[in-house]
Amino acid sequence: MYLTIISSGERNWNSLVPELHCLGTAGSREDMVRLSREAIAIALEDQPHRVARIQSLEDVDADIRAELDGSEEILFLDPAPMNPVSLEIEQALAQAGLSQAELARRIGSSRSAVNRLVNPFYWGHSLEVLRRVAGALDSELEVKFTAKAS
Repeated sequence: MYLTIISSGERNWNSLVPELHCLGTAGSREDMVRLSREAIAIALEDQPHRVARIQSLEDVDADIRAELDGSEEILFLDPAPMNPVSLEIEQALAQAGLSQAELARRIGSSRSAVNRLVNPFYWGHSLEVLRRVAGALDSELEVKFTAKAS
């Protein structure tokens, strides 16, 4: 879990995850927490086994602590889960050397819809869209259920 400093401004909420140098702004506290968790996940994407070093506000750099006025909320947040399906689509696009715009054209969709498909925090992939993506990438689609380790 990563120490996250959240504060409310005049028009929005702000956050800082000092250990990972993640900054964020959102319109609501709920969105700020969600976006902070997503930022943590992205920052850790290439270091999945990293352990948080900052365990309390006293561990935060003195310059950052000096900027705090006491109205901030201190949270310890886990990274948001990332959808492996989105990551697979992104990897397949890169391997095929295709842009999102070209994939959109091939599957008869919009660029924004394809952008959503590769968003690692999107969980709404339909089997039909995945079939169209696989066809457009000249790939096989494999759906697999694996028993959880007990």
